[in-house]
Amino acid sequence: MAHVIVVGAGLGGMSAAITAADHGADVTLVEKAARVGGAAAYSGGQVWVGANHVAERIGLQDSVEATLAYITTAAAREAASLDTALAEQWVSAAREATRYFEEVGVVSWQVVPDYPDYYYPQLDGSRAAGRYLTGAPFDGTSLADERDHLLVSPHFPVGITYPEMFAWGGMSSRTAWNWELVRQRREADVLTFGTGIAAAFFKGVLDRGVRVLREHAVVDLLMAGDRDHGVRGVRCRSASGESVELDGTVILATGAHDWSAELSRRFTGIPPDDGGSVAPPSLTGDAIVLTHSAGGSAATLPPWAAPVLPGYRLNDRTGPADTGYRACFEHCLPHTFLVNAQGERFADDSFHPAIVAAALRPDASGAPANLPFFMIWDETHHQRYGLGATMPGQDYPDGLVTSAPTIAGLAGALGLPIAGLEATTRRFNEQAAAGEDTDFGRGSNLSVRRFRGDWNHRPNPCLGPVVEPPFFGMRMRLLNTGIAAAGVRAGLFGRVLTEDGDVIDNLYAVGECSDRAAAGVGYNSGYSLSRAMTYGYLAALDATG
Repeated sequence: MAHVIVVGAGLGGMSAAITAADHGADVTLVEKAARVGGAAAYSGGQVWVGANHVAERIGLQDSVEATLAYITTAAAREAASLDTALAEQWVSAAREATRYFEEVGVVSWQVVPDYPDYYYPQLDGSRAAGRYLTGAPFDGTSLADERDHLLVSPHFPVGITYPEMFAWGGMSSRTAWNWELVRQRREADVLTFGTGIAAAFFKGVLDRGVRVLREHAVVDLLMAGDRDHGVRGVRCRSASGESVELDGTVILATGAHDWSAELSRRFTGIPPDDGGSVAPPSLTGDAIVLTHSAGGSAATLPPWAAPVLPGYRLNDRTGPADTGYRACFEHCLPHTFLVNAQGERFADDSFHPAIVAAALRPDASGAPANLPFFMIWDETHHQRYGLGATMPGQDYPDGLVTSAPTIAGLAGALGLPIAGLEATTRRFNEQAAAGEDTDFGRGSNLSVRRFRGDWNHRPNPCLGPVVEPPFFGMRMRLLNTGIAAAGVRAGLFGRVLTEDGDVIDNLYAVGECSDRAAAGVGYNSGYSLSRAMTYGYLAALDATG
């Protein structure tokens, strides 16, 4: 019986472990952290799959051709970054893997309702709905004693569903949510969003009798002779320091490089004081380091191509795996805007890809042109929306937010040019009063309006004046999300390649530890989990023959 060693227990690793076990392999799943789930467990649980059977069964029309057209046009800014063969394999196999994991009882898929592609209707092949899948609510108690070994997201309201959240008015209307239902769901351990998907796949791993080694860090790949003979296994180190060798085909699914200071400095260009990550701290770019000794190499995209989120860092933590970093969605709502150190707006500050691209655009000296940057808002925003776990009208966490009775006072407190911030505020308020941002198009993106805007605010759910004192400001960070700007060079089926394009035998890399050539510089929410699930599935099929 073939032995398959899967390194990393996120969605890609668990997909590989399940598939390999279903196809007759003896499987060991190695995870260096104490809990499984990886970045998927912390995510919103969106799996982007074009022309999928779930949308089809509710009457939504799509095609493989349209899906490929969208991926291609989304990557057109740097067309050479897209590997067409990988894109075609991803699109085709994503449909297959989605159906497979439902048919074998791992997960029940649901369409996230009325949620358009990022660039609908502007890009060819885009769709108004149907490509975002998520898992049905999962009963966490079914994991029994293993439940404590699952990561739970500190970023999403685990327990409720997308349809419920939308029915209650969306992320901006938390005072209207059914908090009694939220309490009941959490008491019953109903798991949703990325945590629910991770739980479902973890249950699939356990049901198949896969050997799971938690708190085991893979420190070396074992070579079968010289490099020409490929890989024969791994060497792990347990939490107690014990060295363990495992022989077999190796599938790396170790995630991105968020928490490696060296790799982040090398690949992102974000200064430490302006950066951070909302992903679990176990993501340290292990696959890039491990494959180097086997002849592998890292492939990179421009730093702006990584889907980074504006956010901040809290002093208080919810648990040992919580690093305190939080993505900020409130910058998308009315009565706020973003400025650079000159007190000037610099992008469509409701749409995070536009913010990242503009923030990291190099200036004449090669430094990021619009870092640091700041969020500015008023009392109307405070009373209506709050900030993260801070409910509307509540006091903000100590030391996080600066307040002043005037814009001039706020500028002085934040170290921004007073005249610059006052001029920006006047200009912004003129456009907000008219309901259209002619400078940067704030609120023109349909997916932002749907998922992050205030639907009760007219005419633009993302645009409102900043006029009501006191005024608030906060220095922001660009937070990585476990979706990398660089990863191990990999080809069809996730086979790891040398820099010259040769296959390294018995070695695969899937998910965000691999390069993103299947999508290139294009990105849409849900690409990452889709690629992880799909290439975990494909690598296991290839590894088991």
